[in-house]
Amino acid sequence: MEKPFLIEVRNRLDDLSSDWPVGAPSHQAQTLQHAFQSRTFLQVWLESFGRSRTQSFHFVEVRDRARQPLLFMPLRILRAGGARLLQFVDQDAADYNAPVLFPSEMTWSRETAEQLWQQVLAELPPVDVVELTKMPGDVEGLLNPLVFLGSGVNELSCHATDLRRPWAEIDGEIPRRTTLMRKIRGLERLGPLGFHLAETEDEVRRVTAVMLRQKQRRFEETKVPGFDVDRDKFDFFDRGTARFHRDGMLRLFYLTAGETVVATIWGLVSGKRYYAIMLSFEGDEWTKHSPGSILFYKALEWLHRNGFEWMDLGIGNEPWKLESCRTTIPLVERREALTLRGRLYLARLSLMEKIRGTPVYQRLRPLKWVVLRKLSVR
Repeated sequence: MEKPFLIEVRNRLDDLSSDWPVGAPSHQAQTLQHAFQSRTFLQVWLESFGRSRTQSFHFVEVRDRARQPLLFMPLRILRAGGARLLQFVDQDAADYNAPVLFPSEMTWSRETAEQLWQQVLAELPPVDVVELTKMPGDVEGLLNPLVFLGSGVNELSCHATDLRRPWAEIDGEIPRRTTLMRKIRGLERLGPLGFHLAETEDEVRRVTAVMLRQKQRRFEETKVPGFDVDRDKFDFFDRGTARFHRDGMLRLFYLTAGETVVATIWGLVSGKRYYAIMLSFEGDEWTKHSPGSILFYKALEWLHRNGFEWMDLGIGNEPWKLESCRTTIPLVERREALTLRGRLYLARLSLMEKIRGTPVYQRLRPLKWVVLRKLSVR
């Protein structure tokens, strides 16, 4: 029987077809995508997160019988815990794991999506476990066929602000707006307050360095692993920012009080969506003025004025995201073992998740990073 899809699997980014989008396509582009599946993002990812661990890469291009593109998927096979895991290219660097979609006449259903997935699996090396996580139901309004593969709801959701509404409505939803306006006036008394978008290479490099320093301080304050123990994450921002800027994907906002950069928002764009990926603020006496909240408000206003449709804070159910956003974007996942080795791996994973959820583990985990940082200083 003739296969309904034409599938090509490429193992190197340089071998991708010209249909794979680069940079930040405009809303008039023929592809619908999240920023995390662009060729630019994948290149930066490969040069940071992708250089570590034992893994192989499989960039899947799916076309119809007329060779028109339908969807593209960046996948990897990771060796971990004695098992081969089939996943999206991610490693916690992507908020949405979704295919690049192309408008077509294809009518998707659970049956056709499963048929596609089985055909994809047949083109890949053998794996023990399928772990497709963080899959949204649509990509910029177009149905995501992979959502039919979901067997459960992702633990965390994404959160965003809909900017297609009048500014007065958005402004009225700002948490504790009266207090925020008072904070702005208080900060203005310390020096001229400036809202900026980094534009030149030197400006981008300088502000990024400030952001990394501010964020590392915050990591240490909250007793979580930071750039000092995750060199891949550091290099993703430190080295990758220049490429994102060059390819038109970067929007780096920052707030100054006098000559001091007191807050930053490092984010990427795709179409009319802005992904606020890394937020940072200055500590010590600056903290009481809430410079991060002030910058977030001013960036929201700028995005609305410049025709963006979404301010996306990405995945995570942190209280500040729930408070700042009115739109929750649910995600689904598919986890299944294809072999005995895979079943054993998932059983161990389930046990570890239960242990990590215990109160004792939650209390002791932060202490680990305090001790490790003290040892590294010595």
